[in-house]
Amino acid sequence: MDRFLTLIVVGVFLLGGGVIFVTSSFGEDSVNVGIKATVPESLELSYWIRWSTGGQDPYEFGFSGDATSIDFGELEWNENLGIWLPAKYYTVFLIARTSGRPYQIKQTSTGLVSGDNNLNNSFIMDPDYEADDKYSNGVAQGDMPAGDSLGEAGLAAEGERIIYDSNSGKSRIVRVYYGISTGEPGTPGEPITGDQPAGNYSGTVAFTLTLK
Repeated sequence: MDRFLTLIVVGVFLLGGGVIFVTSSFGEDSVNVGIKATVPESLELSYWIRWSTGGQDPYEFGFSGDATSIDFGELEWNENLGIWLPAKYYTVFLIARTSGRPYQIKQTSTGLVSGDNNLNNSFIMDPDYEADDKYSNGVAQGDMPAGDSLGEAGLAAEGERIIYDSNSGKSRIVRVYYGISTGEPGTPGEPITGDQPAGNYSGTVAFTLTLK
C-alpha cells in the first residue's frame, strides 16, 4: 500500500526504460449571468426658440439669440416697399421622441389679433430641415430619413398645418420659421400696408405630436 501511494504522489512510472509523466488536464466550464434593462415608452415633443435678423441663420453669431416667445415687437415702416416689417424673425426648433413609432408634428395658431382686427393674412410659417443641425452632444443629425417629409409654407393661422411627417419614427430636429409677409412673388401671405389699424396684436401657436 505504501508503495502504491508513493507512485501516485510522485506520478512517475517506468515503462520499457522510458519515463511517462502523468499530468492533469481540465476541460472548460462556464456559467450564464442574466442581464436586464427596460427602455421606457416615450411620447414627448421638445422645443426651443431663436431670433435672428432678416436673412440670417438663427445661429449666426451677432445676428441671433435665444428667445422664449415669438415677439415681433413694434414693426418698422419700410420706405422702399411701403409696408410694415419686423426687425427680428423667429425659428422654432422641434424634436419628437416616440420610441421609434411613426408620427406627425402639427401646428395650429390663433393668429395675431387686436379686437376686431388681425394680422392673420400676414403671419407666415415655413417648415425646414437642416442636416447640419446638431443634438446636444454636438453630432449633426444628417439627412432626412427616407420616407419622412416636411409640411408646406403658408399662413400660420390657416387651420391645422403639418410641420413634419415621419414614417421612420426617428427623432429629428425640425425647424419652423415665423415671420411677416413681404408680399414677394411666390411667397405666402400679404404684406401689412399703411391701411392696417394700429394696435397691440397677440395670439398663440400650438404644436402637437401624434402617432400615426
